[in-house]
Amino acid sequence: MCLPTPDQQSFEIVRWATSVAIPAVSGLAGVVIGAWLTSRREVKQRKLAFLEKQLSTFYSPMLGLRNEISAHGAFRLRVQNEADAAWRQLCAETEMLDIEARQRISKQRGPEFTRIIEYDNAKLHEELLPAYRKMVELFRDCYWLAESETRAYYPKLLEFVEVWNRWNDKALPPEVLKRLEHGEDNLAPFYVHIEQMHDAIRKKLKDGAP
Repeated sequence: MCLPTPDQQSFEIVRWATSVAIPAVSGLAGVVIGAWLTSRREVKQRKLAFLEKQLSTFYSPMLGLRNEISAHGAFRLRVQNEADAAWRQLCAETEMLDIEARQRISKQRGPEFTRIIEYDNAKLHEELLPAYRKMVELFRDCYWLAESETRAYYPKLLEFVEVWNRWNDKALPPEVLKRLEHGEDNLAPFYVHIEQMHDAIRKKLKDGAP
């Protein structure tokens, strides 16, 4: 019986090693790839979860408050404009009457129109200002959910509400109020930003692409 030559022995060893190593390497590669894919999936899920938290806890409620205030403001302006037009028409219809008759009508109908102003003032203090304060509270409590570009608007919102607080407490003379140029127009860029962020995050969640 002939013994295998050294070259044949080397070949057999290499073949044996290859037969053992290839499955081992393939198995290890499968484990590594599987772990990598799992890690990517978990990272994506965490990002989506955070986006959902941002939307449901911060941006959506903030936009809801902003839209509520805007809707009330738009309707208040509409009522005031229509009331002004109605009062002018009423005055025009009584021009041909004598002074006493006109004064009597003005005395009878005037309180109805004055009540519009009183109602708007009461609504401002009872509903609208509390809504602005809720926006500040929401911003403060959920600051960690706001993107860095959103946080830049926080001081402007605080200032807007603080001016109202000082005015209500009679701690702000009219001359100072005028110099501060207080107005909701100052919050317009913030409102636009909130809506854009809300829609952008919602789209990411809908597409599943954080």
